[in-house]
Amino acid sequence: MSSLDRRDAHLILAAIRVLGHQLERSPRPDEVAELLELPEATVRLRAVVLQDLGAAILVESAFETHLEIRDHLKVESLEEMGEEALAEDLADFDRRKQEEAEKMARLFEDGTFADAQQKKLDEMSDGLKSFPKKPRNPFGDAE
Repeated sequence: MSSLDRRDAHLILAAIRVLGHQLERSPRPDEVAELLELPEATVRLRAVVLQDLGAAILVESAFETHLEIRDHLKVESLEEMGEEALAEDLADFDRRKQEEAEKMARLFEDGTFADAQQKKLDEMSDGLKSFPKKPRNPFGDAE
């Protein structure tokens, strides 16, 4: 999901409100991420989109970075992620996984993988056969 949809924007704004009430201060991005069980980087990226919209602001000071809500109505201009878009994404994912599974099946079924493994084993065996049977004595031939 490359852009922010209306549902996720409202979710971030709601988390900012709830944490603001609980903590009695503006929450940090890591606190919002913890509440929503999302990676902090995801919350920060979504906060930047919200900042560009004018719905929220990411305030950075010398001591901390926190989130504040500016105009929650700005998120109404965002598109809702429809079921069609989600279905298309899921279908694309299923298609790619099926292609990958078929590729792996062909690799093992046609013997390509087994042939490559056998070739590697043969090369290793030849390499071991070329080693001297007994290492040379560095102090001379006397035993």
